[in-house]
Amino acid sequence: MTSAIATTSVASERSSIRLARNVARPEATITAAAPSAVVASGHGRQILGWLEDAGLLLLLALAFPLVVLVVGAPVALVVRLLIEIGRRLW
Repeated sequence: MTSAIATTSVASERSSIRLARNVARPEATITAAAPSAVVASGHGRQILGWLEDAGLLLLLALAFPLVVLVVGAPVALVVRLLIEIGRRLW
């Protein structure tokens, strides 16, 4: 003897989407608000892309000498220390 089971789900039996257990009303949908940022299109988007690329290139050009100093200074100090130790031992 089989009995029919009543469900409140609106999803069809063929759907692969499973409803969450804590959903009070499956018909209720959540809508997202429209983004408040202004999005450029066409030529404006190209100009923004060029400005972004120029800013990244400038950042890279300024960061490269800084990286050389941060990595190179300790290496140079260690090499100089080893040379001084070698001179004093000989």
